[in-house]
Amino acid sequence: MNTLQRSRLLDTLQLVLEAHPQGLNEHALIKALGDVGVIEVTTQTFSDTMTLFRTHFLVYNALYELKDELIRKAHWILEISAVNIKLHPYEFGHQLLSQKDPMRDYYLDLSALQETTEEELDDMLRNFWKKIDIEEEKQVTRGLSSRALKCLDLEEPITFAEIKKQYRKLAMQHHPDRGGDATKIQEINEAMEVLKAAFR
Repeated sequence: MNTLQRSRLLDTLQLVLEAHPQGLNEHALIKALGDVGVIEVTTQTFSDTMTLFRTHFLVYNALYELKDELIRKAHWILEISAVNIKLHPYEFGHQLLSQKDPMRDYYLDLSALQETTEEELDDMLRNFWKKIDIEEEKQVTRGLSSRALKCLDLEEPITFAEIKKQYRKLAMQHHPDRGGDATKIQEINEAMEVLKAAFR
């Protein structure tokens, strides 16, 4: 990509983002850039792993360049995340100005694009999806835990000792042998099992 093409890409990136104040995800941004012809987007772009990686890398390289340029001009602050790419009006002291972005150096180093092999890319993707799976599992556990705490009339922050104490109290109170409800005691027991697993 020559200097003129590069300049056109940066200008178009800014225009596309200004036209979408709510932000865009990467897929929508790549399509928008392809629609105006500043990058080549074909059916292979999204189906071939290496082609997608190269396109992704070049777009993110341009995004980080644009981010630095906009901050220098004190015009916009560009938020770059995996799920949303968005412009914020420049404001002195904005939290995004002080946040260190660990991916910036990676994407501004074009040798990373040239030197990445298909095997390394496959490893990166496997690790990425592994992290996503772990994060989703954590979110599910957090969701189950908060429902389980609610079932025991508890809320965070809390210790496991406090949970056990409340569980015993409710188990005694709702035990069928003491005239309690069998459905309620089952809910209490299930909640306790969820919390045991979460605190393990």
